Amino acid sequence: MKKLLLKHWRKFLIIIFAAIVIITLVFNSMLIRSTTYEEGSQHLNELSAQIASSIEKQSRDQWNMLTVFYQYLINSSSDDWTDLDSYIKEKKEDLGFDSLCLVDEDAMYYDKGKSFSLLWSKEVTEKLLTNKQPIILDNMLSTEGSLIFLIPVEKRIVNGKKICALGVVYNSQNLFDMLNIHAYDGKVMMYIVHQDGVALFRSSQADIIDGYNMINSLEAAEFKRGSLDSLRSNIRSGQQELMTFHLDNEEYYLNYTSVGVDDWQLVTMVPVDVVSGRLMQSSMITFLCMFLIGALIVIAFVLLYSDSTKKVLRAEAAARKAAESANRSKSQFLSNMSHDIRTPMNAIIGMTKIAQDHIEEREKVTDCLKKINLSGQLLVGLINDILDMSKIESGKMVLNKDTASLVELMQNLVNITQPAVLQKMQVFNIRLHNIQHENLIFDSLRLNQVMINLLGNAVKFTPEGGSISLDVTEEPAAEEGAVHLTLKVADSGIGISPEFQKNLFTSFTRERDSKIDKIEGSGLGLAITKMIVTMMEGSISVESELGKGSIFTVEMDLPIADASEEMTLPEIHVLVADDDADTCRSAADYLRELGARADVAFGGLEAVKKADAALKTGDDYQIIFLDWRMSDLEGTDTAREIRSIVGEEVPILIISAYDWSGIEKDADEAGINGFIQKPFFKSTIYHNIQKYYLHCNQGQPVAASEQNVLLGKNILLVDDNAINLEIAEEILSDTGAVVDTARDGREAVERFACSPSGYYAMILMDIQMPVMNGYEATKAIRHMNRADADQVLVFAMTADAFADDIVLAKQVGMNAHFAKPLDMNVILKEITRLIAENEVGKNETL
Repeated sequence: MKKLLLKHWRKFLIIIFAAIVIITLVFNSMLIRSTTYEEGSQHLNELSAQIASSIEKQSRDQWNMLTVFYQYLINSSSDDWTDLDSYIKEKKEDLGFDSLCLVDEDAMYYDKGKSFSLLWSKEVTEKLLTNKQPIILDNMLSTEGSLIFLIPVEKRIVNGKKICALGVVYNSQNLFDMLNIHAYDGKVMMYIVHQDGVALFRSSQADIIDGYNMINSLEAAEFKRGSLDSLRSNIRSGQQELMTFHLDNEEYYLNYTSVGVDDWQLVTMVPVDVVSGRLMQSSMITFLCMFLIGALIVIAFVLLYSDSTKKVLRAEAAARKAAESANRSKSQFLSNMSHDIRTPMNAIIGMTKIAQDHIEEREKVTDCLKKINLSGQLLVGLINDILDMSKIESGKMVLNKDTASLVELMQNLVNITQPAVLQKMQVFNIRLHNIQHENLIFDSLRLNQVMINLLGNAVKFTPEGGSISLDVTEEPAAEEGAVHLTLKVADSGIGISPEFQKNLFTSFTRERDSKIDKIEGSGLGLAITKMIVTMMEGSISVESELGKGSIFTVEMDLPIADASEEMTLPEIHVLVADDDADTCRSAADYLRELGARADVAFGGLEAVKKADAALKTGDDYQIIFLDWRMSDLEGTDTAREIRSIVGEEVPILIISAYDWSGIEKDADEAGINGFIQKPFFKSTIYHNIQKYYLHCNQGQPVAASEQNVLLGKNILLVDDNAINLEIAEEILSDTGAVVDTARDGREAVERFACSPSGYYAMILMDIQMPVMNGYEATKAIRHMNRADADQVLVFAMTADAFADDIVLAKQVGMNAHFAKPLDMNVILKEITRLIAENEVGKNETL
């Protein structure tokens, strides 16, 4: 008995001793880290404060220099730039600036070598010219790294221009040369950044952060003290806090100090082991010794007590906890689905009953039918999400990697997004950046699904009047024969909380918030999006802040398809007007690449002036592109003004990301010849110039509009379901088409075989039918020995909407695939596109 007690007491003492050692190790480690942190903080604060003070003093010198120049300008009796230039040359070597510059009352910038407009800069127009406050502009000139110090002055005439501001251009390398210091063994890295994190300057040692936004580039860092969110917040508020983070297997101190110039912040980073190397080295030796003692005790304890059983129990407990968590998530998902599915079902049943009870009241019935239609669309969306998730999780989803068109992808996104955007009166824009390859190899259906999910969420969670944008950028990929494509969806919506961002792409989860609880959805959209992007070997990320909107970024490398068609235009003179500078410049670049001469106007008023000036100089524009919505003068009003100047011969086209039907009447009255949907691709511009200028000048007709594309055309409609057949026949008949019907594939083949050649313009073919299915019927028609067998348009009209179904439809010779329930707007747009392509192809052959 005594031996047994003695044995237990020894074990008890070992446990107590091990606990004391562990507590001592932890306390010692915390003390070392705290001492090291305080030492590093003090050193970096002193260094940063001195450098910030020096930069502030040098900046103050620039303002003093400008005051001297201003006095010279006031006292000078000459208003000629030549006299001013001789004074500039005399002072440049003494004062170290690059050049003197002037800004007139119209925000035009002038120096000895160049001039350009600064109207797009809000700081220039409001702060400098309106409020008469000094400003600093960075990277405004073509030479990167230049700073412009500007002060307002009383208006003075120089070379016939009313000058309102005076400035000096200064090389930022000279101003910030002090950042390239050799303290801390030359490993200190310094940045001058704006409050939003955009890097204005970086020292020569600053090589671990290579992005233009220093804060965003730290996304991959693991913060030990502080966080990326607190860094953003503190820099905006001016609060200081020394932080530490791990990046590329090394730990760094991060210090930031306000410079006292504009919103500049001095950010300093230095490896921890450089700042506190000796103290860390001695403390590490002490720690290792104590750790060795503790390890010996722990080994002895492990030998006495095997913990294998405990590990098994812990593993079982973890598995049970994970299963319970999964069950809770799925139970919550089923609860959400029960609510979200029953909601539209209740609406459909309820509205049907109301319509039946008020069958004689046309307005009442019409309202009920609209609500039934909207509820049905929502129900289809929920079911599609559930089926997609099931197919992904079972591993049955297969990507269709085939040649696909970015042009078609963007047009489809615009067409699908437009109705919801217009309903909520939101501002929607798509911008292209450096798109050189329009035909790539990717799964068009799945990438389309990804972007519709992201744009759909942006529309749903952005209030009325908000803004939504899609930016598409092409860059060279690491692999030859491919491009790196970045698709960025931004909105000004309600934003996403930092807590929910961690689970944003998890299945069966939705954020619980009173603002979104009434917005129906499966909670699977982003999970499906993430899975599809991963299958396409891409990445998706999000930046969001509550109340300020979200930015979703999808990046992937896509192989380049075969070389696209050769496109060359004669040296025609073209004007492009759009108050979105990126869109305007992109369109102009494409036109120049095609061989045309392109001018740009950043607004309607400027477009009118340029059209008038071109006419007076005899260098008329042959075709003019006008944005529909411009801030100073809308596209239709601009067209009226231009039409009164250039006459009726010059084609004027409206460009917009919105639907043509809403402005067609006003456009016709304003003398507008046609409509081009944004975004601007090179091929879009080329084919529309072919259509509206070159072909029209040759007396050739243009393609039919969507409104009458089916008028008088003979269509064969094939479906074995009587109700579906009745619905589709009624819808198609409303377009003015002549509709024949068939109940199965064999009957459809017989009807086509008995018809005269060219009688049917198109066939809408169901897939799953008795006797002969749609695939077999299409093959039979394509193999017939008659002229129109491979010319007639055949469209799949089916509830089979997965990628492999669409691939099979193309393989048997179908031209397109329409998923049930049918969306007539989508069908008409696709038919219009195919007919237009056929006509352009015929014209080019001629």
